[in-house]
Amino acid sequence: MPQGTGKSTTSTTDQHIIDFSEVRAQKLEEKRRKNERIFFKHLLSVYTVMSDSKSMFPIELIDISEDGCAFQIPFNPDKPWPTSSDTIPIRLYFSQDTYLEVIAKIANARPSIENGTRYTRYGCTVDKQTSTYSAFIQFVKFLKLYSEHAHKDMGDVSVFYL
Repeated sequence: MPQGTGKSTTSTTDQHIIDFSEVRAQKLEEKRRKNERIFFKHLLSVYTVMSDSKSMFPIELIDISEDGCAFQIPFNPDKPWPTSSDTIPIRLYFSQDTYLEVIAKIANARPSIENGTRYTRYGCTVDKQTSTYSAFIQFVKFLKLYSEHAHKDMGDVSVFYL
C-alpha cells in the first residue's frame, strides 16, 4: 500500500477554514436582533412628536446601537414623513407615562416590505450631546447583555401559589 507524501491533493482554493469566533459572533448578532425585535414589539412603545402638528406618531423600532437606530413607519403617499425637519425627537416609553427622549437625525430612508405591508425604513444617528444620551447608552448596553444571556421559557417549570 503506497504511503502519502504528506501533501494534500486538494488545492488551497478548495479548502474552507471555519473561524469559530466569527461564526459565534454572527450567531450572537442574530440572537441579539431577534431578542431586540421582541423587546421592541412587546415591551417598549416608541413614538415621535412632530413639531409642526404637535402630535405623537407611533414608530416601529427595528435596530438600535450606541450611534443610532433604525425604525419604520407604514408607507403613506398622502402624508410624506417627516415633513419639516430631518431631526426628530424619539420617545422610548417604558410605561404609560414615563419615557426617555433622544434626538435623532435622519441619515437615510428606503422603502421596505415586511409581511406584505409597505413601509419606509429610516436610519438615524443619535445626538450624543443631549442630557439623556448617557441613559440611552446604558439602555443599549442592557439590550446587548440581555440578548446574550436571555433564555426562552420552555414552560418546563410549574408555578405554585401559596
